[in-house]
Amino acid sequence: MNQVLKNVDQNTDEMIRLLSRMVQIESVSGNEKQLADFLMKYCTDLGFSCEIDRHGNFFAYVRGNRPGKRLIFNSHLDTVELGEGWDDDPLSGKIDGERVWGRGSTDCKAAIAAQITAARSVKEAGSDFAGEICLMYPVEEEVQNVRRKGTWLALQDGFTGDMAVNGEDTDLHVCLACEGMLEVLITTHGVGAHGATPEQGKNAILMMARVAQELEKIKPGVNKWTGSGSVNPGVIHGGVRSSVVPDTCTLKCSRFTVPGENADLFLSQIHEIFERLKKEDPAFSADVELTYDSNPSIVDEDADIVQAIIRAHEGIGKKCPLYGTPQHDDADFLTNIAHIPTVLYGPGTGVLAHMPNESVLISEVKEASKVYALTVMEALK
Repeated sequence: MNQVLKNVDQNTDEMIRLLSRMVQIESVSGNEKQLADFLMKYCTDLGFSCEIDRHGNFFAYVRGNRPGKRLIFNSHLDTVELGEGWDDDPLSGKIDGERVWGRGSTDCKAAIAAQITAARSVKEAGSDFAGEICLMYPVEEEVQNVRRKGTWLALQDGFTGDMAVNGEDTDLHVCLACEGMLEVLITTHGVGAHGATPEQGKNAILMMARVAQELEKIKPGVNKWTGSGSVNPGVIHGGVRSSVVPDTCTLKCSRFTVPGENADLFLSQIHEIFERLKKEDPAFSADVELTYDSNPSIVDEDADIVQAIIRAHEGIGKKCPLYGTPQHDDADFLTNIAHIPTVLYGPGTGVLAHMPNESVLISEVKEASKVYALTVMEALK
């Protein structure tokens, strides 16, 4: 293990150059091919076995000396849009001695660089391990459509493994759970009329205002690791002009769910709201459509992958308190579809993700790479 850690130290400068180069390759969701092709060449040159699947997802494999389990390191190729408000070029990949700057630096190209370097360092050390390391970097993780997400698509094709580490930016916290995200579209149906005689119609916006007040009364669940979920009415549309009583109004509302909550629960609560409002006003009319459905994930703290990453922290002299994260990520699909025990651990902070001036601390990328490398040695003994 000492040699593996020495190799990470020796490979750190190259790891940061790799991260900088990846940031310079724009990979907004739907435009990941150039980055996948770059990683294909980079990892092939390292001696990894590589492929790009029919969806554009990138995979690289490092096989041990004997049969064993597959340990997946999962991150994602895509980023959100570049956006405005940057002090520098969002594709600069600037290295300033302490940080690497640019879109995707913290979410989640830092994890990719750290995971590749961890696998490289294990391979170069000639380490004796069983099974294989699988680097899994899917497309379109950032899109709000489950059936476009690369991890979901790969699992539908039969991809699987025995344990996984998702590299989302968790501030180097080992997270056992992530929240799920739901979105519903609520529509209230009124009757149009002239604004001068509103009593002749039924105002759909006022109906929606009552729905919104009721949504605010829903008490989200609480989980030991993730804390409280949330309900957030986020987008509302209604009416055509102020002199017309609106006949329809729509509201998009998100719900972040904790383990034990799901879409059926949220929909039942909304239908109960409709029933109450209908009793108060027989003219009330509304319907609801589930437009996005993802689930929370959770892994038992006694799971092999959890114990391996705890021992990996001990290997670098660090304590390893356990956490959860309120953000949703591909741990959902790995855990709930493929039943692969998955922890979340990565460099960077979600506070800077999706923001102008996104950046990541170099020291965090290095520490993450060491933990990833030692997790291999612990999990694939």
